Amino acid sequence: MDNNKKLSEKLLKADGINPATPTEPERIAFRELLDQHSKPKKPGPQPTLWRLIMKSKITKLAAAAVIILAVIVGLNQFGGNIDGASVSWAQVVEKLNNYEKYKCRQRVVRQNGPEFPTMDVYHLNLSLRRQEAENGDIHIIDMRGTDAITVELNPAQKKATVTKLLGFGPRKDPHIVEMVKRFAQESTEKLGTKTQNGKTLHGFRHQPSEHSEFTVWVDAETKLPVEIEIKHLNRGQTLFLDEFEFDFDLDPSAFSTEIPQGYEVKTIINDYRPVEPKVITAADIQSELDHNAYTVANLPWIEKTVIMKILDPLGTRSLDYITAIQTNDQNTIIIVQGVYYDPARMVWIPKQQLTMETPSGAKLYTHPNGSIYAKCYFESLAKANPEFFDINNLSDQRFTRMIVMPDNTIMGLSSNRQMTDEKLQELVESLTEIKAD
Repeated sequence: MDNNKKLSEKLLKADGINPATPTEPERIAFRELLDQHSKPKKPGPQPTLWRLIMKSKITKLAAAAVIILAVIVGLNQFGGNIDGASVSWAQVVEKLNNYEKYKCRQRVVRQNGPEFPTMDVYHLNLSLRRQEAENGDIHIIDMRGTDAITVELNPAQKKATVTKLLGFGPRKDPHIVEMVKRFAQESTEKLGTKTQNGKTLHGFRHQPSEHSEFTVWVDAETKLPVEIEIKHLNRGQTLFLDEFEFDFDLDPSAFSTEIPQGYEVKTIINDYRPVEPKVITAADIQSELDHNAYTVANLPWIEKTVIMKILDPLGTRSLDYITAIQTNDQNTIIIVQGVYYDPARMVWIPKQQLTMETPSGAKLYTHPNGSIYAKCYFESLAKANPEFFDINNLSDQRFTRMIVMPDNTIMGLSSNRQMTDEKLQELVESLTEIKAD
């Protein structure tokens, strides 16, 4: 029909219909036909939409003309779209390019790991945002300067945590909507339409890799997202974004990182400036951590140890302090300590499987991605100190345990090969707090 537009227009005009402006009776007639066709079907052979039209009171020529008119000017004038193909992905991207600020509701559903509160997220731009959690907490993230800063406010308790990320910025947040804009038209699958809150939504699906899948529902009129769902297939988690507002009104002071008067303030410094891995001492760990630090005793089956300061290989860009151990049975073990390893940030650990509790009260838990975690640290160790560990010796038996000490200090333990419970317990029990001079 698209290829015969001129012929269609001639048929319409021949029947006295203006192709650009169908009359109200023509709209009503066609809507009645659609309503009749959408009624629950009775048992037995059913008439097609065409047969219904041919039996209608309007002339056959007029009926055909109305059908063609619907194709030409779009069924939106008749109250809907028959095939749901009126919105293209290119139109969605074009609309999104007109907006930098937006607000949405964010929810995370996870199979394992920590639970995250539902929150409203206000993006003033891709370097400055405000998050309001359902429990009343407020987070401000400002990445406009060389040293980024985050502020976490707890209005109920009048407490604030300020985290300064030295050398982290300036940078833009690679947020979901920004990712969505990069999807290619040819690799984005159309899902058809659905009706929600009186609006017609058009669905699109895009799977950029085997690890993630995006589903986007957009408003047929505005061509802007109404819902975005992201499945992280390798992490057992789904992120939901909805309640979008692309022209929200919020005073600029809401994005200030100044702490309100009367708040108790805790300040955390994370140094993201480039560092080269280097060998350090146990005393260096204690001087740079804001919580208790531990060292490993010289057990009979330990042949060699080295303590190093490295950049976290898990992507947080924080600093880690690792104690690497070589044993007399050709195993390599890594004990990880860092600013990130504190109970406030790692509340998910007790929800993992408890594998051991030592006589002194230390508890060992599984890690949801223990093998991947271990691989990252062994690769980092091999790069920083290839003489100590050869990456070609990386074992498929590797595993990770999260250690929670009686004083709530948290450490990571990764072993390249399996260990007996006896050795694992002996190693954990040998951990000794590093005392300041």
